[in-house]
Amino acid sequence: MMLLSFFVLGTAMLFAQKVNLNYNKATLRTVLESITEQIGHTLAFSKEAVDLSDEVTIRVTDGEAAQVLNQLLTPRQIGYEIRDNKIYIFDQPVPVNAVTRQTPPQEVRLTGTVTDVNGEPIIGANIVVPGTTIGTVTNVDGTYSMTLPRGSVLRFSYIGYTGQEFTIANQTVLNVQLQEDTEVLDELVVVGYGVQRKSVVTAAISKVSAEELNVTRPARVEDALKGKVSGVQITQSSGQPGSDSKVRIRGIGTINNSEPLYIVDGMEVGGGINYLNPVDIASVEILKDAASAAIYGSRAANGV
Repeated sequence: MMLLSFFVLGTAMLFAQKVNLNYNKATLRTVLESITEQIGHTLAFSKEAVDLSDEVTIRVTDGEAAQVLNQLLTPRQIGYEIRDNKIYIFDQPVPVNAVTRQTPPQEVRLTGTVTDVNGEPIIGANIVVPGTTIGTVTNVDGTYSMTLPRGSVLRFSYIGYTGQEFTIANQTVLNVQLQEDTEVLDELVVVGYGVQRKSVVTAAISKVSAEELNVTRPARVEDALKGKVSGVQITQSSGQPGSDSKVRIRGIGTINNSEPLYIVDGMEVGGGINYLNPVDIASVEILKDAASAAIYGSRAANGV
């Protein structure tokens, strides 16, 4: 009974004491030591029992010491006790019954409009909660409506624009203005009749950079392209090591030869591109429709 009274009294004294903190990515131990020093106490803990290495960013002016301690320790399942001008830090695991009683996060009904820098609505903008199946797209008016858990991170994106992320708290309306990604729009792509900016190309063209090609250190160019381009199917003709791969761009366009046309540095090559080393390639452009490959005529019936 005396110990309980002493602990309550010590906590009450903490509420009366003020602390000032300004830390950016400091360890939890550093912040706790600063608090105890300001209120004239000593920090006591066991390195084996509790981990105080978490990074903390906190700014407090004239904050109540007990409230700041609770803010720092409670979310980390860490408890503290005050005795003899010492603050003892100890691990405080969540009881099993407390875990089972947790209520699901509250949901928020969110609406809004997605526009560009000129205020024009963006049709078909993607709005998703990363890592989940929660998402939607904007309609013809650029508006959207969705339900998601409170505290979720919501990502807005659209081709040619820089994506943005927002944390949803209590708001019910969120209007977003996307900025054009000039780096993507100004990127050059090779088409059958020259080089053009991506922003003015309307044909079906996909580009794979050297960095993307060599992520997995492939031995063959076809292996490097697997899974990186939509509409392109690459399968190995047999299970033997080094066997040729079959490349199909949007299916088969001719009866006899179904292989695409290969162009290397502007020159047509036959027999595939197995002889090329992936690390020597600056980029690969795949021309998937008739408009982009028209200059090559019937030879490009299966893509370029």
